[in-house]
Amino acid sequence: MIEFERKSLFRLTAPLFLLNLIIVGSTFVDQALLAGYSENLAAAVSMANQILSVAYDVIGLFSVGALILIAQYLGRNQIEKAKNIVVVAMASSCLLGLIIAGILVAGAGQFADWVNTPEEIRKDVIIYVYVIAVTIIFYGLIVSATAALRGFGFTVEILIMGIIANVVYLFFEYALIYGRFGFPELGVYGAALSNLIVRLASIGFLLWVLKRKLDISLIATPIGFFKKVKQITKISYPSVSQNMCYNLYQLTMVSFIAVLGTTEVNTRSWALSIGALSSTVAMVISQGNEVLVGYDKGSQDNETARKRANKTAITAGIVNSGFAFVIYLNADLLIGIFTKDAAITAAITSLLFYTIIFAFFATVNTVLLNSLKAVGDVNRPVLFNLGITFAIALPLGYIAVTQLDLGVKGLWYVYLIEEGLKALIMFTLWQSKKWHKYKVVEQEKPEA
Repeated sequence: MIEFERKSLFRLTAPLFLLNLIIVGSTFVDQALLAGYSENLAAAVSMANQILSVAYDVIGLFSVGALILIAQYLGRNQIEKAKNIVVVAMASSCLLGLIIAGILVAGAGQFADWVNTPEEIRKDVIIYVYVIAVTIIFYGLIVSATAALRGFGFTVEILIMGIIANVVYLFFEYALIYGRFGFPELGVYGAALSNLIVRLASIGFLLWVLKRKLDISLIATPIGFFKKVKQITKISYPSVSQNMCYNLYQLTMVSFIAVLGTTEVNTRSWALSIGALSSTVAMVISQGNEVLVGYDKGSQDNETARKRANKTAITAGIVNSGFAFVIYLNADLLIGIFTKDAAITAAITSLLFYTIIFAFFATVNTVLLNSLKAVGDVNRPVLFNLGITFAIALPLGYIAVTQLDLGVKGLWYVYLIEEGLKALIMFTLWQSKKWHKYKVVEQEKPEA
């Protein structure tokens, strides 16, 4: 039998922290390569990725619930049940990916029109969506396998995969976009094909790790497949619905900005990319905390879970704001990677100032939201989050951009209000302790 070791927050998150730094750095290089080829290509990929973000959320349906179940089963030392969840999640994600790919191919043009894509980049947006649609099938397997490794604590292996994937991706992106090392110059096709190549390589690596570390194979027949799919879906759908709705909200926000031109689209995209540097710590700590809270809930230690999440949320929020402040101080250097335009530089710098405050609220919201999910309280936090997004943030975004002519800066004002309210609500829900009553795994004796 596979031996399970419950690791500390540091051991869980240190590899993930390094991986996220690599991902953020890779994103910088990625956008610099796109912008270096042409600003239209950079804007096209940004618009396409905003459309695809909804598909990415849906394909993650089974990974969200799988992680929660895996962590709680492992907290009860029910290792074989945790392994069975892995197989169910991966098989289900593959089938779901086929459906999503078909929808993307059929509706690419319509989706581009819905977000008011500027005519000069519309063709490239559609091409990019077509190619990435194929990779969605593999992406579903990747997110489910990665969630499984996180649940079992194999974050070093996730780091290794990330290093290999990002190196391969950037190599092929550069070679295929610009036509280097004997490859043809493919422009937007090269940007998309590099994604396809890296996801195929990632799947091969993950399947090998799952077999070697956990003796898990996709050809295995999962026990109680349909029952487990239903159980995972019941846990996952609120979170996935929230993410999908939030990305639809962001799509709508982008549509407000898109009519102002590609410069505004790039300003928003580059500001978010630079701001993502500060969220690295919050993201990985939240992911590690989610697993540990799941362990605590699985072993029915609610008080440890409560104290752990409280401490993590406040500490990570302060650290994240500190990182945001350092980024603001070095804004000119970071923005220079993407553009030398003085007006864009000034605009992004002002947005990064607001990110210092935004970072604290967003971190508290993220950590406590994921903690609530980890203990099985998946409906209440989602309903409150979506209520704030659509009843308050979306109308304010429309007013700020289209009525008050505040442009991209208007969106950041709205984000501040939105995340502040969400952080307050998540803190209130977590302290209420109503989540103590939730159970997502069967009350059985732990395996010997």
